[in-house]
Amino acid sequence: MEKELDIDRDKIATYCMWQGLLTCAPFVLLFGIGLIFAGVLYAFEKIYRPRWVKALRYCLDDKSLRVESGLLFRSRKTIPLDKITDLELVQGPLLRHLDMWTVKVQTASTASQLPEATLLGLVNPDQVREEILSAKTAFLKSS
Repeated sequence: MEKELDIDRDKIATYCMWQGLLTCAPFVLLFGIGLIFAGVLYAFEKIYRPRWVKALRYCLDDKSLRVESGLLFRSRKTIPLDKITDLELVQGPLLRHLDMWTVKVQTASTASQLPEATLLGLVNPDQVREEILSAKTAFLKSS
């Protein structure tokens, strides 16, 4: 049985907006193209970002965790539960201000230090972490 994990889409949109502004601010100030760039960024945040956030999905079933994202370029990643080695809760300053966490999904097959997936904006990240670990344990017992 597949369960879609709850996401706070408003917080994700706010986080992405602030992350974009903070990333681009030095370039805008440095090159003096503030008004043009601000207009483009505003249009991007009002038109593209809400659709991107709406397309974001995290689904958990008895065998895998599925992450779907993207608007122009769709991505669907399925992570088998038995491959998950760690679920790390991370909260930086901006996430803390918005009362959000990310859950970084690490697997044994990941060749680099980057997580296999990053779950952003979960409503109850601690509870979701426990659900994934419980599903993994149940899956390993049934195998």
